[in-house]
Amino acid sequence: MMVMQSFEKGNLVEGDTQKNDLLNILADDYSRNILNHIIDSPKSGVQLSSETGIPGSTVYRKLSRMSELKLLKITGIISPEGKKIFLYQSRVKSVYTRFDGGFIDMEIIPNIIPSNL
Repeated sequence: MMVMQSFEKGNLVEGDTQKNDLLNILADDYSRNILNHIIDSPKSGVQLSSETGIPGSTVYRKLSRMSELKLLKITGIISPEGKKIFLYQSRVKSVYTRFDGGFIDMEIIPNIIPSNL
């Protein structure tokens, strides 16, 4: 099996279950749209729903699944009304996938998130 080569330092995805889970996320239009909106800056579920037009319940379901797979950095803020608001940011900048000889090679390029977030 050949090793993938990218121009950025990434992390190879080892397990078949992890590869399948990540492929399912990337195959889903809503999940890709959400990830695309939270690469550069963290956003709340309400902001994501408003910006993407995806229903709020769907946004939170997709965020929950991505969180289970450790694809998100989650922080919180307190609104002026005293309500806790969670902010979500993608830990993934890009994913390289190659199917060769019945094997899937995957490499995740991490998103650089400033430490003050």
